[in-house]
Amino acid sequence: MKLVIASLLAVPVLALAQATTAAPAGEGARPAAPPAQAAPAAQPGTTPAAEPGTTPPAEPKAGAPAVADAKLGTAVVDREPEGVADSFKPDVGKVYCWTRVTGAEGTEITHVWYKGDEKMAEVKLAVKYPSMRTWSAKTVPADGTGDWRVDVIAADGTVLKSLAFKVE
Repeated sequence: MKLVIASLLAVPVLALAQATTAAPAGEGARPAAPPAQAAPAAQPGTTPAAEPGTTPPAEPKAGAPAVADAKLGTAVVDREPEGVADSFKPDVGKVYCWTRVTGAEGTEITHVWYKGDEKMAEVKLAVKYPSMRTWSAKTVPADGTGDWRVDVIAADGTVLKSLAFKVE
Protein backbone atom coordinates (compact mmCIF):
# COMPACT_ATOMS: atom_id res chain seq x y z
CA MET A 1 0.00 0.00 0.00
CA LYS A 2 2.83 2.42 0.89
CA LEU A 3 4.51 1.64 -2.45
CA VAL A 4 1.34 2.57 -4.37
CA ILE A 5 1.02 5.93 -2.57
CA ALA A 6 4.70 6.70 -3.04
CA SER A 7 4.40 5.85 -6.75
CA LEU A 8 1.38 8.11 -7.15
CA LEU A 9 3.19 10.99 -5.45
CA ALA A 10 6.32 10.51 -7.57
CA VAL A 11 4.47 10.74 -10.91
CA PRO A 12 3.42 14.42 -10.59
CA VAL A 13 6.88 15.38 -9.31
CA LEU A 14 8.54 13.60 -12.23
CA ALA A 15 6.08 15.19 -14.70
CA LEU A 16 6.74 18.61 -13.19
CA ALA A 17 10.51 18.11 -13.45
CA GLN A 18 10.17 17.11 -17.11
CA ALA A 19 7.83 20.02 -17.88
CA THR A 20 10.23 22.59 -16.44
CA THR A 21 13.32 21.18 -18.18
CA ALA A 22 14.08 23.21 -21.29
CA ALA A 23 14.39 21.31 -24.54
CA PRO A 24 17.46 22.05 -26.67
CA ALA A 25 16.99 24.85 -29.20
CA GLY A 26 15.69 23.59 -32.53
CA GLU A 27 13.46 20.94 -30.95
CA GLY A 28 10.35 23.10 -30.75
CA ALA A 29 11.35 24.86 -27.56
CA ARG A 30 11.25 28.61 -27.35
CA PRO A 31 14.41 30.30 -26.14
CA ALA A 32 14.23 31.37 -22.54
CA ALA A 33 13.48 35.04 -21.98
CA PRO A 34 16.39 37.04 -20.64
CA PRO A 35 16.16 37.68 -16.91
CA ALA A 36 14.35 40.89 -15.97
CA GLN A 37 16.60 43.75 -15.01
CA ALA A 38 15.98 44.94 -11.49
CA ALA A 39 15.54 48.64 -10.92
CA PRO A 40 18.53 50.24 -9.26
CA ALA A 41 18.14 50.23 -5.51
CA ALA A 42 17.92 53.52 -3.68
CA GLN A 43 20.95 54.38 -1.64
CA PRO A 44 20.40 53.67 2.06
CA GLY A 45 19.45 56.78 3.99
CA THR A 46 18.23 58.71 0.93
CA THR A 47 14.73 59.83 0.07
CA PRO A 48 13.56 60.40 -3.51
CA ALA A 49 13.05 64.06 -4.35
CA ALA A 50 9.48 65.27 -4.16
CA GLU A 51 7.84 67.23 -6.94
CA PRO A 52 7.64 70.98 -6.28
CA GLY A 53 4.55 71.87 -4.27
CA THR A 54 4.23 68.42 -2.71
CA THR A 55 5.45 66.70 0.39
CA PRO A 56 7.06 63.31 -0.01
CA PRO A 57 4.78 60.41 0.86
CA ALA A 58 5.25 58.54 4.11
CA GLU A 59 7.66 55.60 3.76
CA PRO A 60 5.32 52.71 2.89
CA LYS A 61 5.39 49.53 4.94
CA ALA A 62 5.11 46.19 3.17
CA GLY A 63 1.47 45.71 2.23
CA ALA A 64 0.57 49.23 3.40
CA PRO A 65 -1.37 51.75 1.31
CA ALA A 66 0.79 54.07 -0.78
CA VAL A 67 0.25 56.82 -3.32
CA ALA A 68 2.05 55.72 -6.48
CA ASP A 69 1.17 58.98 -8.27
CA ALA A 70 -0.99 62.04 -7.64
CA LYS A 71 -1.70 65.12 -9.74
CA LEU A 72 -3.89 68.19 -9.72
CA GLY A 73 -5.65 69.24 -12.90
CA THR A 74 -8.69 70.79 -14.54
CA ALA A 75 -10.34 67.53 -15.65
CA VAL A 76 -10.10 63.74 -15.65
CA VAL A 77 -10.62 62.08 -19.03
CA ASP A 78 -10.35 58.31 -19.57
CA ARG A 79 -9.17 57.95 -15.94
CA GLU A 80 -6.18 60.26 -16.58
CA PRO A 81 -5.72 63.86 -15.35
CA GLU A 82 -5.77 66.76 -17.83
CA GLY A 83 -4.69 70.37 -17.41
CA VAL A 84 -2.12 69.30 -14.81
CA ALA A 85 -0.69 72.30 -12.92
CA ASP A 86 0.14 73.61 -9.48
CA SER A 87 -1.40 77.05 -10.09
CA PHE A 88 -4.89 77.82 -11.41
CA LYS A 89 -6.85 80.94 -12.42
CA PRO A 90 -9.72 82.02 -10.13
CA ASP A 91 -12.22 81.14 -12.89
CA VAL A 92 -10.95 77.53 -13.13
CA GLY A 93 -14.31 76.19 -11.99
CA LYS A 94 -13.16 72.88 -10.52
CA VAL A 95 -9.77 71.49 -9.54
CA TYR A 96 -9.39 67.70 -9.61
CA CYS A 97 -7.11 65.65 -7.38
CA TRP A 98 -6.23 62.45 -9.27
CA THR A 99 -4.57 59.69 -7.25
CA ARG A 100 -3.15 56.26 -8.12
CA VAL A 101 -3.08 54.25 -4.91
CA THR A 102 -1.62 50.80 -4.22
CA GLY A 103 -1.86 48.44 -1.28
CA ALA A 104 -5.23 49.72 -0.04
CA GLU A 105 -7.57 47.16 -1.63
CA GLY A 106 -10.80 46.76 0.33
CA THR A 107 -10.35 50.01 2.27
CA GLU A 108 -10.76 53.66 1.44
CA ILE A 109 -8.68 56.78 1.11
CA THR A 110 -9.84 60.31 1.80
CA HIS A 111 -9.08 63.52 -0.08
CA VAL A 112 -9.21 66.43 2.36
CA TRP A 113 -9.26 69.84 0.62
CA TYR A 114 -7.90 72.90 2.47
CA LYS A 115 -7.78 76.60 1.63
CA GLY A 116 -5.04 77.88 3.87
CA ASP A 117 -5.69 76.05 7.13
CA GLU A 118 -9.48 75.87 6.68
CA LYS A 119 -10.94 72.50 5.73
CA MET A 120 -13.13 73.03 2.67
CA ALA A 121 -14.17 69.48 1.81
CA GLU A 122 -13.56 65.83 2.70
CA VAL A 123 -14.21 63.12 0.10
CA LYS A 124 -14.02 59.40 0.96
CA LEU A 125 -13.06 57.17 -1.97
CA ALA A 126 -13.46 53.38 -1.92
CA VAL A 127 -10.44 51.39 -3.09
CA LYS A 128 -11.56 48.13 -4.68
CA TYR A 129 -8.39 46.93 -6.46
CA PRO A 130 -4.70 46.39 -5.59
CA SER A 131 -3.75 49.33 -7.82
CA MET A 132 -6.45 51.87 -8.52
CA ARG A 133 -6.86 55.36 -9.96
CA THR A 134 -9.43 57.54 -8.25
CA TRP A 135 -10.16 61.24 -7.97
CA SER A 136 -12.23 63.96 -6.38
CA ALA A 137 -12.96 67.54 -7.39
CA LYS A 138 -13.51 70.81 -5.57
CA THR A 139 -15.38 73.74 -7.04
CA VAL A 140 -13.26 76.84 -6.49
CA PRO A 141 -15.42 79.79 -5.40
CA ALA A 142 -14.98 83.20 -7.06
CA ASP A 143 -13.19 84.46 -3.95
CA GLY A 144 -11.05 81.32 -3.76
CA THR A 145 -7.66 82.90 -4.47
CA GLY A 146 -4.86 81.82 -2.17
CA ASP A 147 -2.92 78.75 -1.10
CA TRP A 148 -4.70 75.40 -1.23
CA ARG A 149 -3.74 71.80 -0.57
CA VAL A 150 -5.20 68.32 -0.77
CA ASP A 151 -4.14 65.69 1.77
CA VAL A 152 -4.51 62.06 0.70
CA ILE A 153 -5.23 60.09 3.85
CA ALA A 154 -5.28 56.32 4.41
CA ALA A 155 -8.07 54.58 6.32
CA ASP A 156 -5.88 54.55 9.45
CA GLY A 157 -5.44 58.36 9.34
CA THR A 158 -1.91 58.38 7.90
CA VAL A 159 -1.27 61.24 5.47
CA LEU A 160 0.04 59.45 2.38
CA LYS A 161 0.64 62.57 0.29
CA SER A 162 -0.06 66.28 0.39
CA LEU A 163 -0.40 68.30 -2.83
CA ALA A 164 -0.17 72.09 -2.62
CA PHE A 165 -1.51 74.48 -5.25
CA LYS A 166 -2.36 78.15 -5.70
CA VAL A 167 -5.38 79.88 -7.10
CA GLU A 168 -4.16 83.27 -8.43
